[in-house]
Amino acid sequence: MIATASIDALMNQGWPAADSTELDGWLVRRSAGVTMRANSVLPASAPFDLDRALEYVESLYASHQIAPSFQVGPAAEPGGLDEYLAARGYELRTPTLVMCAEIADVLAKLPEPTSAVNISSAPDDAWMDLWWAVDGHGGSAAQPVARQILNRGRALYATISSGGQPQAVGRLALVDDWAGIYCLAVDPAHRRQGLAQATIHGLLQKATTLGVDRVWLQVVEANAPARVLYDRLGFQAVSRYHYRVKG
Repeated sequence: MIATASIDALMNQGWPAADSTELDGWLVRRSAGVTMRANSVLPASAPFDLDRALEYVESLYASHQIAPSFQVGPAAEPGGLDEYLAARGYELRTPTLVMCAEIADVLAKLPEPTSAVNISSAPDDAWMDLWWAVDGHGGSAAQPVARQILNRGRALYATISSGGQPQAVGRLALVDDWAGIYCLAVDPAHRRQGLAQATIHGLLQKATTLGVDRVWLQVVEANAPARVLYDRLGFQAVSRYHYRVKG
């Protein structure tokens, strides 16, 4: 459906770091340590001098008090980078699948929402608070950095509320004719009510009005319940990646 290097580029645009440095084919991303993707190297091409490039990465991240990290997938360059990093003491973290589908196919498999799904172009405070409470990593000081990451790319934001209180939220990054599902979070008190599916439906339905017809998502390989849902909705694994983090 899509080349692994292309899906890496889509994911990078869907979750853009605050700062990034081009390093001879590597993209060194930094966002004050908030989220792995925005604080890891995307090794898209092989640097001329691997040892020197790695020394630069480690020095740069150390100066920003960020653990040196790499997002390693099938398109990572140079070949053998994963083994090279492992030999240098980089630990494997968070094996993740990348799945894709045609939006029309997913919508055909989703039930019509029974709750109203509000769609906006930016996350409000209530949206942020629920997402951060369910899925946030880091303290309250990290939340503003996370909001900056969200606002840096074009996206749709869905909220399902009752009595003015959000019960479920989600984000759909918009990149060309693709969309990426992020930040899907349901209040623990309201789970198993179909709210996650309703949130996805609302986002994808709106995306079709914008001329978007394909969708991707990332799911942690060990998250069996989520994988069952996405399989049922017609998503297919097209790539995978994990992080290598210096111990």
